[in-house]
Amino acid sequence: MGRPYWKHFHTALAREAIPALLAAGRAGDAAAVLEALRPSVRDRGRFRLLQAQVLLAQGDAQAARAVFDARFEVDDLREGEETLERTWYAVVEQLMAGGGPVTEDVRARARAAHPLPRRYDYRMRPHG
Repeated sequence: MGRPYWKHFHTALAREAIPALLAAGRAGDAAAVLEALRPSVRDRGRFRLLQAQVLLAQGDAQAARAVFDARFEVDDLREGEETLERTWYAVVEQLMAGGGPVTEDVRARARAAHPLPRRYDYRMRPHG
């Protein structure tokens, strides 16, 4: 099978490893895995979303928001999956908190001021 198989395997492994590293509090390692991917892979929607999550975990909500503002499409997102929604709101809540804690008040204000853009809305339940 040769090299093409390895490239596919490496991409699939990174797609699973990055969220696992983030869940373990290892944002630096997640960023390193992302950086090791070819640019053409990093430019795919799923990896743009992962990039936003890595940036947020590293404390750079502004850069994470810029990823969303540049627009991307996650073509392998299952209908009803709420990863985009959770990431979007985590970003806008951090921005609204301005480096402080994300309180319920901050959360409510962020969600009211920055609703999930329609292009990222894959929810299968009522909004709100």
